[in-house]
Amino acid sequence: MPNQNPTSRRRFLETSIAAMSAASIGSEFTSRVLASTKSADVIGGAIRWDAWYKPADASISAQNSLSTSRYYRRAPVHCSVSPEFQVNCVATAATMDKEIQAAVSGGLRYWAFDWYAPDSSLRVAWTLYKRSQFRSLINWCGLVGLDALGSLPFSNNQWQSNMHDWAEEMQQSNYQKVSVGDTNRPLLYILWDSNELKYHFDNDVGNVRKSICFLRDIVIGPTVGPPYIVLLIRTADAAMIRTVGADAISSYTSAFIDQEKGTYADLDKQTREFWNRMAGTGVPTVPIGMVGWDTRPRQERPVPWGNGKPNPNPVDYYALATPKELAAHLRAAVEFIQTRPSACPSKTLLIYSWDECDEGGGLTPTLGDPEGSLLRAIAPIIS
Repeated sequence: MPNQNPTSRRRFLETSIAAMSAASIGSEFTSRVLASTKSADVIGGAIRWDAWYKPADASISAQNSLSTSRYYRRAPVHCSVSPEFQVNCVATAATMDKEIQAAVSGGLRYWAFDWYAPDSSLRVAWTLYKRSQFRSLINWCGLVGLDALGSLPFSNNQWQSNMHDWAEEMQQSNYQKVSVGDTNRPLLYILWDSNELKYHFDNDVGNVRKSICFLRDIVIGPTVGPPYIVLLIRTADAAMIRTVGADAISSYTSAFIDQEKGTYADLDKQTREFWNRMAGTGVPTVPIGMVGWDTRPRQERPVPWGNGKPNPNPVDYYALATPKELAAHLRAAVEFIQTRPSACPSKTLLIYSWDECDEGGGLTPTLGDPEGSLLRAIAPIIS
C-alpha cells in the first residue's frame, strides 16, 4: 500500500447461476447469502488495495511489478498479459459484479477499502462497487489515513466537511456495522501515521479526538450507533485508543521478523503470537489474518513510493499460503475471536488481503489460480 502522504476470489458462481439473468441472480443469490450469514457470529472481511482497475498513476507501477515471467500469474484474473509478460489491468462493471459474487461465495462479509482521492486509479474499484447491482451482498467500510479525517491545516476546519461525508456513507445499509454495546455501529479503520498527525492534525492527538467525537455526534441516529473506530497501530501504542477516543486496535499486517525464504508455517506461527500480544494489551482488538508476505515483485521492480533499490534476486520473503494452510490459519483466527469475547468484542476479523497481489498475497482469483482455490478453502471457515 503506498504511503497516503506524497499502502484468490473463489471460483465464479456455478455456471448455471452465471447464466441467469441479473434479476434472477440477485434474488436467489441474496436469499442464499442471507440465510448463511445470519448464523455466522464472526464477521470476516479483507483489505482492498486496488491497483488493478485502471492503468494510471500508482496502478501502473504495481502492474509493472508483476510484469515478469515469475510473477504475472499473481495478477487478478481479469487482467491481461502480453507475450512479453506485461500485465495490463482494466476493469468494468462486470468485473466488479463477479468479484462481489465470488467474495460472498468465499464467506467474506465485508471489504475494507484503502481510501484515496476520487481522481486516483486506486479509487476506481470502490466506484464500480458502489454502482454494482450486487453491492448489497457484501458490505464495505473505510480504511483511511489520518489525512482523510483531518485537514491541512487542521484549523481551516475542512475536516468537518470530511466527517460529514463519512457520516453520510455510514448511514447506508451496505456500510459494515458491528454490535458492541450499541447495535449498528459503523466500522472504520484508521491507519495511524505520525507524519499525517503532524500535517493534518497540527501534531496534536487532541485534534484527532476532536475529529472522532465530531463524527460520532453527527452519525448517531435512530438506526445507526456511534462509529466503531479501530486504529491500525499494532501494540506499542495501544493506549492511544483511549487518548483519541477510539475503540480497538489492529494492524494492516501482523508483526513478523525479516526472514530468508520463510515458510507460510513460520508466518502463521508469528501471526498467532501477535494476536496474543494484541489481546495482552488489555484493549479490544480486531485480529489480522495473513494470506502471505512476499514482496519480491516490488524488490525486483521497486515502486516510486518505496525506498529500495532494484534487487534482481531477492530471498527475503514468506511463502504464500496454500488453501489448506490458509484454512487452518483462519480457523485459528475464528477460534481466537470466539474464545476471547472481552478481547474481541466486535467479533470482527480483518484479512490481509483481497488483492495486495504484488506485495503480500491476495484472496482474489488470479491468472495463476482463476478458480479461486483460496476462497473455496476458507468458505466453510468464515461463512
